[in-house]
This record gives sequence, structure tokens and C-alpha cells, in this order.
Amino acid sequence: MQRVHIDVKNGYDVIIGQGLIKEAGRILKDTGISGKLGIVSDSNVAPLYLDALTSSLKEMGYEVISFVFPAGEQSKNLSTLSSILEFFAENGMTRKDTAIALGGGVTGDMTGFASGVYMRGISYVQIPTTLLACVDSSVGGKTAVDLDAGKNLAGVFIQPKVVIADTDTLKTLDKKTYADGMAEAIKTAILGDRELFEGLEKEEADEYIISRCVKYKGKIVSEDEFEMGVRKLLNLGHTPAHSIEKLSSYTIPHGHAVASGLGIMARASYKEGLLKKDICERILRLLEKYSLPTNTDFSSKDMAREAFFDKKRQKNSISVIKIRGIEDCIIENISLDKTEEIFEKGMASL
Repeated sequence: MQRVHIDVKNGYDVIIGQGLIKEAGRILKDTGISGKLGIVSDSNVAPLYLDALTSSLKEMGYEVISFVFPAGEQSKNLSTLSSILEFFAENGMTRKDTAIALGGGVTGDMTGFASGVYMRGISYVQIPTTLLACVDSSVGGKTAVDLDAGKNLAGVFIQPKVVIADTDTLKTLDKKTYADGMAEAIKTAILGDRELFEGLEKEEADEYIISRCVKYKGKIVSEDEFEMGVRKLLNLGHTPAHSIEKLSSYTIPHGHAVASGLGIMARASYKEGLLKKDICERILRLLEKYSLPTNTDFSSKDMAREAFFDKKRQKNSISVIKIRGIEDCIIENISLDKTEEIFEKGMASL
């Protein structure tokens, strides 16, 4: 078992290891969490882990209630958020109680958002069950839901009390869902972890991958909790990715869209003379190693149009992350008019 501390104002630990769902009750007691516990999960995850988690919590004397919503990005909306809030209210949850997100990124986002606005804020716990949620979305306190206009346009910053990453849950993931998480791990490696990048080019254990990603993200979040500066680096590949997700009506999962975005930004960075060709090719090969896409069939024009609704837009400009090398990326603000040009460069072959 590994423990990584996230050093923010209300700091917390990310606990990584095998069999931790069965230890969740003890971990929450050790963290000082009391009161009623409201588990939020989805229709895919609940049948696998809800009973085991509930048993662990009840064994430690907790009163436990649970809410299950239909799985998928399509549920990441204000309607589902409203249902969660009504569930909290109908079951008498108070400011002394705690919500638990049991699931992937969608569950974590909505549970965190609901916790941030219910009674102006209650505590919550993240128990991620996908590699993507373990390496990225469960850490850092960013929560959001999608609006019709675009992805993650409504949300709040709220840090969890603790993150419990049980690596046994990754054994039940299909290859596509597992690959989703690898896209975010590759992103992290490009941004700031050469050793992880080289490890991913070979083979590494899940616990190692998660701990390296969490340590890097924790460092960035501790420097810039509310994404005013350096934390924007974590959006590498996400400007094109969010356009791809929206254009696909969210049928393309987040990690696969991020992988396409990484490929696009790697090629664009090479075309602009920022990135050496051999490094660009290594990035593309690494994505392909995990059966991830490196491009998209959507047009650069349509992608640029959707970027207008991206939350990273400021007036007539948007921030993109360009790659100069492994552990060497830069934030650049470009005009919305230039977005199509960047995408077109990145979508063309080397």
C-alpha cells in the first residue's frame, strides 16, 4: 500500500493498493470521518462493489445510504446532479455527513459537485474504480457536469477528504476502458515524468503508474490549486479532445479523445518546429502501444468551432499546451481564429 499526500489548504491522502474497498471503513475512521455516509455509484460499478463497500462501512458502525444512476457520460448533466441532491435531502443528510463517489470520472465529478453545493458544502470521499479516475480525475478537486453547449461548463473546486484507489477494481475493466486511463497516464509522463514515459514504453504495474501520476498531479495542484497558472498544463491534449467528445455526442470516451488530442498536439508541435521528430514519433508509438487513437476523422473546422465553447476560452483566445519535449511543455494563448490552423497541422501526417 502506498500513501501520497496532496499538499493543499485542506490536504488529504491518496491511498493506493490492493483490497482497499474492504478496508474502507477503517480508513474513513482513521481519517476522522463521522456521520451518515451517502454512496453515489453508477449502474455498471454498483453491482460489482457496492455491497462490499457498504459492508465495510457498516462494520465500522456507519449508517449508509446509496444512490445509483445510469452509467455513461450521458448522465453527467444537471438532471442527474439534481437527482443526487434530492436524494441527499430526502435522506436527511446534513453538513456533518459525507458523500462517497464509488466509480469512474463521471461519478467522481458529479458526487464532488453535489457535495460542493449541497447545504453550501459537505465532505466527500473518492473511491475511483477506473484507471483514468485513479491517475487523474479523483485527485485535485476539479468537479463538473456537461451542459448542452459543451463539456464541464458547470462545476466547483472541492477537495476530497481522502482518495482510496483499490487496484483490484482495475481487473474488471475491459481493454478499452483500461486504455482510457493509459491516455491520461501518457499525458502525465509527457508533461513531467521521463521515468514514467520510459516505463510505459515497456510494462509497469498499475500501482506504480497510479502513484507516479498522483505524485506529479499533487505537485502541480499544490502549486496552483485553482488553475490560475501552471495547472493549465494538465490540459495537454484536452482542447482538441473536448471538441472530439462533443462532436461525437460523447460516444467517444474521454481517454480516447485525449489520446487523439495528444497525437494532434504532438504533430502540431513538430510542424511548428518545437518538437523533434523522433520524440513526436515516440509519443505516437506509445499511444498506439495501448491501442489508443492518435487522430480523428472530424474536420479541423468543426473542431475549431466547438473549441469556442471550451471552458479554457477567454474572450477571443484559448490556451493550448504545446510540446517541446518530454518534461518540457508550454502554455500558449492563441486566437480562436488560429485554432483551426493548429488542429489542421496536427491532423496532417508527419
